[in-house]
Amino acid sequence: MYVIRRTYKVKPGQARNAALLLRQVADIYSQAGQRSQSLIYYNGGSLPCPNEELNRVYMQWSTDIIDSPYREGNQFPDTGDSYKEFRDLLDDSDGPTSWIEFWEEVK
Repeated sequence: MYVIRRTYKVKPGQARNAALLLRQVADIYSQAGQRSQSLIYYNGGSLPCPNEELNRVYMQWSTDIIDSPYREGNQFPDTGDSYKEFRDLLDDSDGPTSWIEFWEEVK
């Protein structure tokens, strides 16, 4: 089993709004059978954390197989305006707005 975690850097003060939009996007992907139920979490500064973790939104899910989303025959689900609105909240002022991590789970 693999754990995949996508990290997004969002504009200051927008972590909760971004997390709510990302929840909508993640649910659309789950309902379309593209991935398992995702865990969405964030820290907008109201909880202790390292400074570099502020204004981060995380989407994490598990999978048995790591497949390319661009594989032949795969169709991306329609996310309506949710993903566009989410992208507008990303902070592109310094470096990448997102990155992805892959982990192997031990059961």
